Amino acid sequence: MDVQQLEEAWAARAGAREARLVAVSHVPAALSPLGIVQPGDRLVAFADDFADTFACGFDGCDVALVGEPATAAFAAASEGFDASFDAEGPHLWWFVNSIGGFGLRVPDLRALGRAARELHALLVVDNTVSGVFGCDPLRLGAALSLEALDRVCAGVAPRKLVAASVARSQLKRHRVDAAAECAHALLEGCGLAALDLSSDEAEILEHGLDTIDTRMQAHFDRARALAEYLAANEMVRNVRYPGLTSHPDHTIATGILEHGFGPAVEFDLMDCTAGEFFNALPDKFRISPAGGATTRLSAPRGKQGSTIRLFAGADDPLVVAATLDTALRN
Repeated sequence: MDVQQLEEAWAARAGAREARLVAVSHVPAALSPLGIVQPGDRLVAFADDFADTFACGFDGCDVALVGEPATAAFAAASEGFDASFDAEGPHLWWFVNSIGGFGLRVPDLRALGRAARELHALLVVDNTVSGVFGCDPLRLGAALSLEALDRVCAGVAPRKLVAASVARSQLKRHRVDAAAECAHALLEGCGLAALDLSSDEAEILEHGLDTIDTRMQAHFDRARALAEYLAANEMVRNVRYPGLTSHPDHTIATGILEHGFGPAVEFDLMDCTAGEFFNALPDKFRISPAGGATTRLSAPRGKQGSTIRLFAGADDPLVVAATLDTALRN
C-alpha cells in the first residue's frame, strides 16, 4: 500500500470521511504541524499529563486547561469567546482523551459533542489509549479523532506516527454537521505535505491494521486481569482503571468504551518511590516499546513520585503479576 491507500484504509477503519498520517511524537504535538489550530483561536483542553505541551506549543492561540473532563468545565472556559464554524474562524477547540490524564479519566463524549456544537466548538479526541478498537469518538460526537499508532504498529514502527481522522458531515435526513464540515475544510486547507513512508513502515501499518482487533483484545483482557490483581494487593493503593466500580468514570466508561476498558492501569505505591520500584523490576518492563507485546510501566509523575502507569501487553498476566508482586516485596 502507498500512503494514500493507507490513509483511506485508516479512514474506513475509523469511520471517518478522511484521514491523514503525521510523523510526530504524540497526539498533542500533531495539532501544531497540522496547522488547523490558528492564532486567534481558543483551545480548551483537559490534558494534565501534557500540560507543558499545551502551554508552549500554540503561539497566538488562547489556551485554557481545565481540571475536569466535564461539559461544565469546558463551557465555563469557553465563555466570552465568539466562535464560528466558518473556515475563516475564529475557532473554539475542545480537546480531551477518550481515556487519559492522571487517573485515566473517561469523559462523556456524547455530552461533550452535543455541548460543543451548541457553543460552535470543535471537539478533538485523543484516542490513543483506547484506540480505534476500544472507542469510536467520531460516532460519539467528535469532529476530529487523533491516535498515535504505536499499538497499531505493535510497537515496531521505526518512528512515531499519528493518524488524524475527520468526522463525516452527512447526518440523518440529509442534514449537514457544521462542526464536521468545518473540521474537514480546515484539514483540507492545512497545506500539510504528504507523509513519506518507507516500504517497511507501509508494510508494518498494513499488517497492523489487519491484526489490530485480536492484539488489542489481548491487551484489554490482560489489563483487566492485572487491575483486579492490583486492587486486591495490600501493597498498593488507589488503583485506577475504568473497569473497576471504584473508578469515578466507571458508569460513563461502560457507555463510551467498547470491548473492555482499555489497556492501561494506574496505581500508587505504598512504601517506595517509582524509581525504587523500577530498580526491582526486570528491565524489559521499562524499555519495551510502547504498544508492543510486553507489558510496559512508566512513572507519569516522575521517578520520585509514587504513581505507576501500566500498559498491558500480550504477555501472560499471571507471570506479570508474580513479577510485580516480587518487586513490591523487595
